[in-house]
Amino acid sequence: MALIPFASFSVVKFRFYWPMLAVALLGSVFIFTSLGSDYLWEDEGDTATYAVNILKFGVPRAWDGVTFIDSDRGLPLNKDLVLISHPLLQYYLTAASFAVFGQSNWAARLPFAVAGWLTILIAYLCAYDLTKNRWAALCSATLLTTSVQFLLFCRQCRYYPLSMLLACLLVWIFFNMRSIRSALLFAIVGILLFHSHPFGIVFVGALSLVGVAYPSVPGQRRFLCWAGLVIALFTLPWIALVRFGYASESVPVSSAAQFGGRLIQYAIECASVTPLIGIAILTSIFAISWMSRARSAASRGQEEFPLDRRQLGLLLVTLVTVVCYAVALAITASSDDIWRAGIRYTTALMPLTALAAGVLIVNVSRGRIAIWLPLLLIFAFTKLAQLTPWIFWGEKQTTFDGKELVRAHLPLTYGARYLTTPELLAFFRDLKQENPGTLAKACQFLQGQANAGDLVLTNYDWQPLYFYTRLPQSLRIFPNDPIYQTARRKGLPEYVFNVNGVRWLIWRPVWDGYFGYVGSEIKRNLVDGGAQITKVAEFPETIFENRPEIHYHRFSGDKYFFIALNPHVTAQIFRIDWPAPMLLPPADEKN
Repeated sequence: MALIPFASFSVVKFRFYWPMLAVALLGSVFIFTSLGSDYLWEDEGDTATYAVNILKFGVPRAWDGVTFIDSDRGLPLNKDLVLISHPLLQYYLTAASFAVFGQSNWAARLPFAVAGWLTILIAYLCAYDLTKNRWAALCSATLLTTSVQFLLFCRQCRYYPLSMLLACLLVWIFFNMRSIRSALLFAIVGILLFHSHPFGIVFVGALSLVGVAYPSVPGQRRFLCWAGLVIALFTLPWIALVRFGYASESVPVSSAAQFGGRLIQYAIECASVTPLIGIAILTSIFAISWMSRARSAASRGQEEFPLDRRQLGLLLVTLVTVVCYAVALAITASSDDIWRAGIRYTTALMPLTALAAGVLIVNVSRGRIAIWLPLLLIFAFTKLAQLTPWIFWGEKQTTFDGKELVRAHLPLTYGARYLTTPELLAFFRDLKQENPGTLAKACQFLQGQANAGDLVLTNYDWQPLYFYTRLPQSLRIFPNDPIYQTARRKGLPEYVFNVNGVRWLIWRPVWDGYFGYVGSEIKRNLVDGGAQITKVAEFPETIFENRPEIHYHRFSGDKYFFIALNPHVTAQIFRIDWPAPMLLPPADEKN
């Protein structure tokens, strides 16, 4: 790769470095400030609790002798209750951070925040390597640094920043694959990308398709074959091992109409948080401009060249990656799942689209600051490069197969529909203050009122609740859960399977029915067991604690940009009192 040797730092002109240093400093402020202030949300709690168990047992075990922590009905577990079908790199990375810094929000998120910050730097260097233009590099890095969606992903104790960093590295290596050494490096990063999330293999496949059909450097096809063999050696056995876990968590497509609906839903998700619309517009403008210049040059007997081969390769990689991701998700996930998860499984698109947009902005402007700077500001601080402003049909939804809905995300206000500044301002405010939600208040209550060993029952946020309180949880496995018989054979205690002995019930009506937790059934089981139920606390329901998707993220003041909270829905905490066990009188008092 065209890295600048460390030894020559002192002789490199400062003009190359100051834009990179500026975005690096800005990115560090946005990513690291108050990193540990917010509570972990459900998925972050999953990462943190399994990481704690890795420190205890060496493997991500779901049962630690106190609480069964898996929240996916045991689908990702093997017969020893060890997690196998989720991306494992994130858990071991978090465990390493806990081992060094102790168990805290900050330590849980630190490795991923570092990965997100490095993504900004790698994006800058990669864009410069492709264009030899520092303004293209600055544009790409700035688009990441000013993207609230990117920043939210970076501040999560989850695999999202790992996928972004590794994907950005993979692109850089791909366009410099001129030796066996670079092919080996490509393979190593590709393997790590797969183990950060299995969908990483789709990105590797997209790069391989482009490399075979349109090689950017001499010999790339041959080096890709070598790298592919190494990647296959370290991924296919794992896929074979956990294929049943993958299959059980997927929703296979059942018709062509359904497949089409899922493709469109994924396109909506991508275009709602990345500048795909802007990339398409700039590509069209550049193509028209180039054809005009080419005709003019031909009339003078000259030849006008379009983009550099590697820059054109980047645009092809972006297009092929979007298509491959869309097909993979359409085959395995429902439209509703795609709508709720957004691009969570395909965060590699964040740096990739930023690179493509940065390259196009500078090429369309032909390097003139009077053009590329306004374009950059439009891309960074408005949503004109995204899908949201172009949705004119309002709150409507459709279906292609009569079963699954296809929907768009529409902000609650017109300002948030056209500008990114409301989201940026809300994000900046949260850097200066804590933002506690329902989970935080529930944890604080239990930390003040519960005794060690008290059994807790709740219907959401099981893992973060356990991470903060370390209290055992009841009714974590239902009889119809796939892991039920395995857990029984392992001898897990009775409270894991029923409500008997529960001391505290944290009930959140908005999640009634989620994963089988039905309020009326739980109340009936408690009453039938002779329990007395007393409400001891009540507070507003905030739905999510710190979810990363911008469409579902709760900012301070319980503000959502895309969903409206019902102020009349509250979360309640109940104290459960059980009748004293009946004691038989001594033998000499029976008569």
